[in-house]
Amino acid sequence: MRPPSTLLAASPLVEGVTGQYFEDCQQAAPYTPGLRRGFAAYAVDPDAAARLWRVSADMIGDARQ
Repeated sequence: MRPPSTLLAASPLVEGVTGQYFEDCQQAAPYTPGLRRGFAAYAVDPDAAARLWRVSADMIGDARQ
C-alpha cells in the first residue's frame, strides 16, 4: 500500500494544484483554535516567505536577490 502523500502527489485530481497544504489527502483549511487540524497563518504569509528567501540567499551568497 502506498502512503497517502504518494497517492496525493500522483493523483490526477490535483494536477496543476500548487502552493496548497493538504491534510489526510484533502486540501487543508487554516488552523482553528481548539482543533488539531489546519495550517498556521505564518505558513502562507508572503512577507515571511520573502524574508526567508532574502535570509537564505544571504547565507549562500546568492546575488540574485
